[in-house]
Amino acid sequence: MAFSESALKTNFASLKVMQYVHDFGSFSEAADRLDLTQSTVSYTIARLRKTFNDPLFVRQGNGIEATPRCQLIVSHVSGLMAEFEGLANEPTFSPAQATGTVRISCNHYERIAILPDFIHAIRMQAPKLRLQFKTSNALGEEQLRRGECDILIGPIQLTGEHIYKRHLRSDAYVFIMDQSNPLASGPLDFDRIARARHLTIQFEGGWQPAYVEAIQSQGVHINSMVELSDYGDLSAYLRGSDLIACVPGKVAASLDPNLVKVNTPIAIPLEIDLFWTSRTHHSKLHAWVRQMLVDTA
Repeated sequence: MAFSESALKTNFASLKVMQYVHDFGSFSEAADRLDLTQSTVSYTIARLRKTFNDPLFVRQGNGIEATPRCQLIVSHVSGLMAEFEGLANEPTFSPAQATGTVRISCNHYERIAILPDFIHAIRMQAPKLRLQFKTSNALGEEQLRRGECDILIGPIQLTGEHIYKRHLRSDAYVFIMDQSNPLASGPLDFDRIARARHLTIQFEGGWQPAYVEAIQSQGVHINSMVELSDYGDLSAYLRGSDLIACVPGKVAASLDPNLVKVNTPIAIPLEIDLFWTSRTHHSKLHAWVRQMLVDTA
């Protein structure tokens, strides 16, 4: 059979299997993510190998590695699938009658600063719509490109032919500490910050808060005595302690009001944007949900 005839019979479900094997570098991981059996994934890749006349994946040590041709195919396929799903979206839309699920990926800040008002508005205006949230950590871009989420929210920068962006809100970092902390009186300069004992957040995936680079760019070393993986209940950690923490203003506002908030020596902004792909760009439902995020944020 000629290549062109075989290729025309290839469906998007098969191409998605190839994309997942490519992204995760594992047949078994792709099977788990797609809720398929490993034998189904293996059979699908075997058929695609014949279609594209290429091994697609080869053994490399204990894992697999995509061939150059596979990498080229996946780079085109992800965009094609997004475009096709966008064309298949609903032609009409009414919030009150909207059904289905909208999947949003974000992190702790967005759950504090944005989601409460957003969820309340959705429940009031689209009671039949289901919302599903997942943690992005440093994997948000991959989740969005694979279609594992419809909207990604965060202080990140994404670019690409099939990526759309809209600004959501601005915030700024502040220091917080217990009232008994000597640093609570008077402004904080870089010398006092250098001598302070810090509670820092090291998010999973290696994403680093913007204030770290901003302060270190002034030649100041942050003496981290306690390191957490998320904001959690910072009030409990800071209350009665000699520790200070640098957090977004909206996070600080959600904590114990008895904690003292002190401005940073230089303005350290935090810009939160929302991202989506061409897969949902033309969907009236998703456009409405994105607007609700902007309005409530």
